[in-house]
Amino acid sequence: MQCREAPRRGRRGAGHSKEECLVQWSCNLHEESRRISSLMNRAATLAWSSFCIVIMCASLVAPAMAANYAPEARTMGINYGRLADNIPNGATTVQLIKGLGMGRVRIFDFDAATIQAFAGSDLELTIGMGNLDIAALADATAADNWIAANVVPYYPATNITCITVGNELFTYPEQASIWPSLVPAITNLYNSLQNRGLTRIKVSTAVEYSVLAASFPPSKGVFREEIAQSVMKPLLAQLDSTSSYLYVNVYPYFGWASAPADIPLDYALFTRPTVFTTDASSNGAQQYDYTNLLDAQLDAMAAAMEAVGYGDVRIVVSETGWPTMGDATTLGANITNAQTYNNNLVKWALNNPTKGTPRRPGIFVPTYIFAVYNENQKPGPTTERNWGVLYPSGKAVYPLDVSSSASGGGSSSGGGGGASQPKTCNGRPSVLSLSASFFGILFNLRI
Repeated sequence: MQCREAPRRGRRGAGHSKEECLVQWSCNLHEESRRISSLMNRAATLAWSSFCIVIMCASLVAPAMAANYAPEARTMGINYGRLADNIPNGATTVQLIKGLGMGRVRIFDFDAATIQAFAGSDLELTIGMGNLDIAALADATAADNWIAANVVPYYPATNITCITVGNELFTYPEQASIWPSLVPAITNLYNSLQNRGLTRIKVSTAVEYSVLAASFPPSKGVFREEIAQSVMKPLLAQLDSTSSYLYVNVYPYFGWASAPADIPLDYALFTRPTVFTTDASSNGAQQYDYTNLLDAQLDAMAAAMEAVGYGDVRIVVSETGWPTMGDATTLGANITNAQTYNNNLVKWALNNPTKGTPRRPGIFVPTYIFAVYNENQKPGPTTERNWGVLYPSGKAVYPLDVSSSASGGGSSSGGGGGASQPKTCNGRPSVLSLSASFFGILFNLRI
């Protein structure tokens, strides 16, 4: 229908025939329809443009999103070793651990009775295996059978959250033939968990601090040459792609005891009130001040990870602590120092808001104290048998304040909890936040 303007005859409606009014009404309706259609097309064009922007931005941030870590509960962890003939059974130990205020526990094997003891406790449990178990798991079928036997029967009643494949593997040159099997074993176990729908369980390994060839200053941290490219780089690539953590056993005690003339005791115990050492980033653009040795050790590890291209992988302190007794010539192994270190460690780990380290500020570091008990059957010097926070009777070796250390509680992921815009682990906007912006455009569009 072609619309023409009707002849004007005085006031609105005056002198119009019924037919002329009907034609004019139809024309007006058609024009309004065209206007609305034009606005809708404009809205669709804007929406499509916004969507394209979202996709483009998502592609820009995608490489940084490989390791996308969920918020972690702000709780303390503890290692539960059992190389002793005088410690309580698993059920009693679980209650003692809960009484300490711990939220996480790490064991070093996959003992069925021990795993079962944690059923219904709500404690997050990391299970492990011996280094000699690793090679067989480089076979996918063997790895799947391992998951079927050691995880499926107990989960989710027992809150298994991680599997550590071996412990301090790179300490032992005689086990070098196992090193190439580590990443395939981790990958196979992870794939088995995914195929079974057990997607909340991470897979990693616990490495010793001696994987570093250099650690001072922290910004110069690098991995040992024989493992940097052949093992550590593919290991970190696997952890990065699965948003898993690198578990690190790190003991400021040993760092201090090996060089007491160079490292002050208060620097190792978290009691130093002033900066002990200052470091700069590799390009000199950033300065890092260190008041405690653990920060420096963790940042040296982070620098080594950056050097092989995986600086976004998060760290878990899988073991740390202080011995309460040593041999006659052992320095600093006493209850006073152990109490000071572990209580300050809890404050460091659970500080709210999260402090992180100078190189990784605001990043929560899940931390496990070593250990629940003194273990009387461990070989080696006296210190090896005296790391526990409890005697075999269950009595505390010294007071350990865990429950009151996290002022405000909650959880942390990078920013230490609290409401903020969703981000990736390196601070760039996530696809989620970009998508929210897209829907905001649609919501605020005026038609």
